[in-house]
Amino acid sequence: MRIRSIKPEFWRSSAISKLPIEDRLLFIGLWSYVDDNGVGIDKLSLIVADLFADDIERDARDTFARVSRGLASLSEAGRIIRYTVEGGDYLCIVNWSEHQRIDKPGKARYPNGSGENVTIRESVASLPEKVAPGAGEQGNRGTGEQGKGSTYVQDKPAPDYESEFADWWVMYPRKQAKAPALKAFKRLRKTVPLKTLMDGVQAYALLSIGQDKTMIKLPAGWLNDERWEDEQIVNATKRTVTDQPRECQLHPGYPMPCDKCEREGVSF
Repeated sequence: MRIRSIKPEFWRSSAISKLPIEDRLLFIGLWSYVDDNGVGIDKLSLIVADLFADDIERDARDTFARVSRGLASLSEAGRIIRYTVEGGDYLCIVNWSEHQRIDKPGKARYPNGSGENVTIRESVASLPEKVAPGAGEQGNRGTGEQGKGSTYVQDKPAPDYESEFADWWVMYPRKQAKAPALKAFKRLRKTVPLKTLMDGVQAYALLSIGQDKTMIKLPAGWLNDERWEDEQIVNATKRTVTDQPRECQLHPGYPMPCDKCEREGVSF
């Protein structure tokens, strides 16, 4: 565990305030848990033991369940990236250098995810596109009720490109020249699926860990050059296993949802 600082603007960040309060606490705790390069072992028991030892004594099951949900929430929100290298599970803090300034960083103990054998285990890109609630059901509503041929289709609302860009911007590892990046993002979204852009930026963020900021492309340039098509990024996104069943961290060997957890009354 390491001493870390918290910038005052953290508490007023609109992106951070979207997280549940207990997930914000977990996020800050992870800063002390990870090494000076923002990378740590992604093992539930180690994280809980380091950050919430007294809570384990009071209620171990509830504590493990809460932290497990919190890690999944932080991953989905683009605050951490969870990945596997040669059978080892790791997590890294997205945009680590913006949260912490390390004057004399220690030697990295864990892989930063920039190699060829990296598998991203969870992805914000698994989130569905924003569509009108119930639009799929409403396409033929009225048939048989209002007479033959009396159907209507609910118009799909226009995508909220600025909201989508905010989620993309959180992940990008170099936050400069936001206005031209937003302009490029809006232009691309007319033809490029959101999932493609989110997959690409997550892979690029992972590959950029430990790089000098000046070596990371400006966001507008990354978008305009369609860098998500780069071979290295394409290979990284192909290695995601979001759709594969996750193993229960409380009961290794049991897939999620875990039958044993259900029998013991543990909810995730």
